[in-house]
Amino acid sequence: QLRFIVHNMEGDRRVAAERMEAEGKMEPKEELQRARAAYFTALETGEELENKKFTYAWCLIYMKDHEEIRTGITLLQELAEIKSLQREALYYLAVAQYRLEMYMLARNTLKQLLAIDPNNKPALDLKALIEHVLRKEVSSRCEALVDN
Repeated sequence: QLRFIVHNMEGDRRVAAERMEAEGKMEPKEELQRARAAYFTALETGEELENKKFTYAWCLIYMKDHEEIRTGITLLQELAEIKSLQREALYYLAVAQYRLEMYMLARNTLKQLLAIDPNNKPALDLKALIEHVLRKEVSSRCEALVDN
């Protein structure tokens, strides 16, 4: 597992936006089918269940269908309870919440992750992106109120 040394505790929203855009273009249908089959096999055998579940959840959160993303969220919430997978599960949970425009939940999930791993650069970047989106939302709501 790579560890980043961060001298500046601020995230870079542009890095997170680029990452979200690139990952959002993925439509890993074949990977999803393989991951789903492996996960359901692991449910029966118990072999590598956590890893198979994680891979399946990861594939689900990058689908365009919101129900599939929600299924991925459910799996990631379960995985976040497992200490060895907690960091990765919380990060991808926040990604999924961001993709569903659940910005406050994503921010809270990142807060949990950063309490465990305050130097997590991808989490800091995603947090910066979410904060930017939330500021823009508040600004546009204020403008709408003034215009009315």
